Amino acid sequence: MPMEIDELSPLGVRYRDVLLSMYSGELQRGADGHLYAIDSTTRVSIAEGMTLHSLCVTDRVTAILEVGLAYGFSTVFLLAALDQVGGGMHTAIDPFQATDWHGIGVTHAHELAAGSATLTSRSFTWIEERSDRALVDLERAGRTYGLVFIDGYHRFDDVLVDFTLSARLCGSGGLIVFHDMWLDSIQAVASFVRRNRRDFVEVSTACENLCVFRRNGEDRRDWSHFVDFPLR
Repeated sequence: MPMEIDELSPLGVRYRDVLLSMYSGELQRGADGHLYAIDSTTRVSIAEGMTLHSLCVTDRVTAILEVGLAYGFSTVFLLAALDQVGGGMHTAIDPFQATDWHGIGVTHAHELAAGSATLTSRSFTWIEERSDRALVDLERAGRTYGLVFIDGYHRFDDVLVDFTLSARLCGSGGLIVFHDMWLDSIQAVASFVRRNRRDFVEVSTACENLCVFRRNGEDRRDWSHFVDFPLR
């Protein structure tokens, strides 16, 4: 535990304590006030979370979009980043938050925002909708984000759709981050982006399980453009 405390110390005490409780496997409070055990496989690692945090702080990101909320591990890291840069808004899309995850992620997010001197009750928004529908609605509303974290359904076609729609919401210089690069489906999407989306450039990180792309231009492909791509 001392090592984890050390790694999480840049986040501040409130965020660190929530994460230590979650990583140690303690029961977590749901939206109904009851305590629930959480699945130890559904989370970002501390190294991955700190990378997300660092990306946001380095770029001074004030608008974050997350596809997939679950227990809220990544959300806590991202809210800590918003707190550190002086405020902002985090939007999370998850149609199963109330059912599969007992509202644990939402509960943590609202409590952390409410207890912050920098964030407000409007700093966190949960969209209870499928990502393909929600992302289109956000584009219609004119929303843009400095970082989009894609960690929802992990099937190739779902992830590719999440990327395609998120790319329209990603501001110039903004980041799109994929999680779970150990899966062939995610590796295939990343390979497609590398070879077909010249408006994005890959950003290296120390986390092999994350893949980061930065938007560096406009999508100017013609109507028939396609470059074949290997799985990896």
